[in-house]
Amino acid sequence: MDQLDEAYSHFNAGRLEDADTALQFLLVDAPENAEAWHLLGIVRFRQGRNDEACELLQRAAELPGASPEMHNNLGAVLNAAGRLDAAVSAFERALADRPDYPDALNNLGVAYRDQRKFDAAVAAFRRAIELRPDYAQAKSNLRNAYHDVVPAWHFAMLDDEKRNSAFEAAIKRAVAGKRVLDIGTGAGLLAMIAARAGAAHVISCETIGIVAERARQIIAANGLADKITVIAKSSTDLIMGVDLKEPAEVLITETFASGVVGEGILQALEHAHANLLTPDAVVIPQAASVMGYLAGGARLAGLLFAGRVAGFDLSTFNDFAPSRLPVSLNGVAHHVMSADTEFARFDFRQRQYPMASIPVNLEATLSGPCAGVVQWMRLELDGEIRYENRPTLDTEFCGHWTHTLHRFPRLRQVRAGESVPVMFQHDRAQITLTLME
Repeated sequence: MDQLDEAYSHFNAGRLEDADTALQFLLVDAPENAEAWHLLGIVRFRQGRNDEACELLQRAAELPGASPEMHNNLGAVLNAAGRLDAAVSAFERALADRPDYPDALNNLGVAYRDQRKFDAAVAAFRRAIELRPDYAQAKSNLRNAYHDVVPAWHFAMLDDEKRNSAFEAAIKRAVAGKRVLDIGTGAGLLAMIAARAGAAHVISCETIGIVAERARQIIAANGLADKITVIAKSSTDLIMGVDLKEPAEVLITETFASGVVGEGILQALEHAHANLLTPDAVVIPQAASVMGYLAGGARLAGLLFAGRVAGFDLSTFNDFAPSRLPVSLNGVAHHVMSADTEFARFDFRQRQYPMASIPVNLEATLSGPCAGVVQWMRLELDGEIRYENRPTLDTEFCGHWTHTLHRFPRLRQVRAGESVPVMFQHDRAQITLTLME
C-alpha cells in the first residue's frame, strides 16, 4: 500500500512518468492488484496512450474485487477510443454492481448518444439527474441529446406562416369526419390542425420515442388527446389491425428534404398505400416537383469555383469541389439564365416510385458564364394550393427548406437561345442534376 500511495501521490501531482514507474514496480510483486492496474491504465490514458490504457483497464476489471468505478472508467476510455459497444457493456457492468451510480449512467448516456440511440441516452441522463439533481454535466448532456433529435431548422419550419397556412387550408378541405394518418408528427402541429378541422380521429406516428412523448404532452395540453393517438414508431412499422383499426382516408406528411426524395418519403408512401390507406385516400401534399433554372453570376461562381484569390491562381483546387451545395439563395444576387423548369414531378397518390433518369434541355435566356442549376421544391397541397421555396431577392428568409446549387464541372459559357442538356436522376434517396457533355 505504501507503493500504491506513492503512485497516487505522483499521479495527483501530475507526475505521470513517476506514477507509471512506481506502478510497474508494484505490479511485479503484486500482479493481482486490480487498483494498481486500474491506476496504470488511467496514467496511460492521460499520456495519450489509449490502446494501452484500454488493455490495462480491461485487466483491472477482470480481476477479483474490481469496483464499479473501474468498470465505469474502462467504459469511458473505450468510448473515447470509439469502441462504443464495449463501452456500453462496461457501463452496464458498473450499473449491475451499483444501480444508483450517476456517473456511470451519465457516461452510458454519452455512449448511447454516440451510437445515435437517443431514447436510451435520454433515459440514462434523466436517471442520473434524478439520482443527483445538481448534476450539471448530465443536464448539459441531456440538453445536447434533445438538440440531436430535433434539428434547428425544425423551429424555422414551425414559424413559417406561409407553409402553415397552405397545409391548414388543404387539411380543412379534406379531413372532416375522416380517419387521418399523420406521418412524422414532430411537435404534433399538423395532427392538431387536422383534429381541429374535424377529423374523426388522427393516428400520428413518430420514429423517435422522446419526440413522440413530447408530442403527446403538447397535444394533451391543447385539449386534443381524445382526438389524436401518437405512436412511437416509423410509419413502415405500423400494423393494420394493431396500430390502426381501419385504413386511413387521409394521409398527411411533411417528411421532405429540399430535393423531395430524402428522409425516406417514397418508401413511406409505398408502404402506406399498400398497407395503411383506403384505395381512394387523399394525400396531403398530393404531389411535389423538383424545380430549377440555369444560374450564373460572380457570387454563385465564387461559391462553387476557386479562381484567383489574393493574386494566386487556385483553379486546380476545383477538382475537390462538391457537386451540389445546399444553401439559401434568398437575397443572394445571381443571374437567372433560363426559365423555371420542372425536372420531375412525384404524384404521391401513386403506389410505386422506381428510380429514374430523365434528360432535360434547358434553353438559356442570357449569355455568359453559367455555374450550374439552382434547384428548389414545389408542393401541390391539393388541386388548388401550392407552396414552393423558389429563391428570390425580395422574399422573406426561410430557414428550413433551403435551395441546392448543382454545380457544373466547369463554368460553362452559354449563349441566349442555346439548349443546355442536363440529366436529372434519383435513386429514391437523393437527386442529382448533371451537365451532359
